[in-house]
Amino acid sequence: MLGLNQMILMALEKSPEMKEADQDIAAAQSELAQAKAGQWAQLDVFAVGGPAQNADLPTVLSQPVGDGKYQGQLTNNDKNSVGIFGSFDMALIQPLFTFGKISHRQDAAWYGVDASKAAREKKRAQVVLNIKELFYGTIVAKQGVGAADDANQFIRDARQRIERLLKLGSPNVSDVDLYRLETFESDVMAFKAKAEAGARVAHLALKKNIGLKDDQEFQLNLKELPKDSRELERQEEYMQKALEDRPELQELKKGIEARKALVDAARADLYPSFFLAAVGSLAGAPGRERMPISYFRDGLNHAEGGFFLGTAWHFDFGIGTGKVNKARAEHQKLLYTKEHAERNIPLEVAKYYQDANEYRKSFQAYEKGMIAARKWIVASFANFDIGTGTAKDMFDAIDRYGKNRGDYLVALYNYHIALAKLSYAIGEKWTEQ
Repeated sequence: MLGLNQMILMALEKSPEMKEADQDIAAAQSELAQAKAGQWAQLDVFAVGGPAQNADLPTVLSQPVGDGKYQGQLTNNDKNSVGIFGSFDMALIQPLFTFGKISHRQDAAWYGVDASKAAREKKRAQVVLNIKELFYGTIVAKQGVGAADDANQFIRDARQRIERLLKLGSPNVSDVDLYRLETFESDVMAFKAKAEAGARVAHLALKKNIGLKDDQEFQLNLKELPKDSRELERQEEYMQKALEDRPELQELKKGIEARKALVDAARADLYPSFFLAAVGSLAGAPGRERMPISYFRDGLNHAEGGFFLGTAWHFDFGIGTGKVNKARAEHQKLLYTKEHAERNIPLEVAKYYQDANEYRKSFQAYEKGMIAARKWIVASFANFDIGTGTAKDMFDAIDRYGKNRGDYLVALYNYHIALAKLSYAIGEKWTEQ
């Protein structure tokens, strides 16, 4: 036997929507890790190897040109053989000051994580609402089947009475009365078939949403919708709570802060960045002699390195400014989205609040009418039996009872759904009780 809270808990554990939301949070946290790592040094390494012509150091031939001066000529001593070489280059760059390129993106990533968590709360609330709707729908559909069986029993009792009088040749009844009963019975059977189909679909939907396998079954711990009702707080209090706790608004607020940080980051990209760099380059070719003079650099045979202060500044003709304007527009768009939500969420709360009050009064009124109609049926049967009542009295009583009971179930179901939607609309968090 499973109750509503158990089913909600099972649905939350098995929900693919919740798993998707968890992955969204994981992705946002990864982006945050990347943004945080941007403040630390980054190392680039480049290594290659390949063929290289073997060579000895060049020879310098000189001859006097007068006045104690000499003219020299460098003679190439390349060999006719090919060897190998390898080179290794590295650059370690530590950002020093970037005008906020890194810090603003870190802020955006932080807000992105918070927005993803708020989005997860929204998905969680949707799962809870969906299970409530299916749970109440399954119960009311089964109650509808029971109501149809109840009405059928009254119809059978009325038929027995009419058939008995027809056999006795009573002038108070006719075959027309049986035809009218058959009409009532067909309506009841159609209603029962619809209720049974609804119950099967809702049962299957519940089964899938709570993660049960095809060969697993369950029973609900309730056979009837609870009739207890509670007085709601003032409507304005629910509206205020929605503006404070609704996860969509929390997601928008964090998203707006993230977009604002990205605007600042795009603006910072227009300014230079200052950094400290450590660079090194090592290359070696065994078949080539090395010239130990730094003035003559051999790209295939050297070892060098050092530390530097540097700056990088990218210039373009409008690309950076365009990125700033795009980021600003996306930020402004979210501001308008938030304004739209703050206007409409209170209206949504008011609707569900008024629905709950309306359906509470309706199901209570229909319940009284249903009880009175049942008494009417009993009285009409008794009057018919003693000859003071007519078949029409029984038909009217059965018809009224069926309508009142149907309206009662619909109003009671709508009452519970309105409460569930009101809870969702104000951002009320479900907790296992």
